[in-house]
Amino acid sequence: MITLCFEGFSGTPKELAERVRRGQIDARDLPVLVLTEQALAQVTDLGLSERSELLPTLVELLLYKLRAFAPRPEPEPPLPEEEAFEGGLPGFLETLVLLEEAIGFLEQRARERARVLPVPPSPLPKDRRVRPLPVGLLLEAARPLARRVELRLEPETFGLKEAWERLLRFLQGVGRALFGRLPFLGWGEQTVAFAALLEAKKQGRVELRQAENFGPLEVELREGP
Repeated sequence: MITLCFEGFSGTPKELAERVRRGQIDARDLPVLVLTEQALAQVTDLGLSERSELLPTLVELLLYKLRAFAPRPEPEPPLPEEEAFEGGLPGFLETLVLLEEAIGFLEQRARERARVLPVPPSPLPKDRRVRPLPVGLLLEAARPLARRVELRLEPETFGLKEAWERLLRFLQGVGRALFGRLPFLGWGEQTVAFAALLEAKKQGRVELRQAENFGPLEVELREGP
């Protein structure tokens, strides 16, 4: 059973429509989008008959809100009956009439399908000519058709050793610097350089300082020139 709730109400869609119909809830206050999302989130757990009754109720709530905000024309002097309907109904009222017809159609479909029970499809017949084969035999049969895959890796041109040598030459000239000012280009070189700094810190060759989390990292050389 679907439960709809908003400020001032909690209950089923039928109960909400009944309270709006009686004037106990103002149709202008209906959060139609929120109610529709709540109903769609619970519709998968419903049976076929309950699903067919949900859409007409939601359309009815939408119709109440449209009617509440429909502009009311100023009263005009009565016209003869022939002239009154000469121009036809306004477009908005025509839309309301179409919605009422859709509600009637959906209610009729719900009554017609009330006795229809969903039946799972019948299983397909098995082909007796195909014998079950073990997985190992299938792998052996497919082995001659498989393609060999070779993984080619580019030779490493910038490792920890090269990063440390560049760091050492730079720090010997300035003594200390921020990590972002170090002579490394691109994410790849900076990653290798950071790993080299951690190893140098472990060996006591540099000092790393950071005043706050995620703040700038200061690097200071502890070795002599």
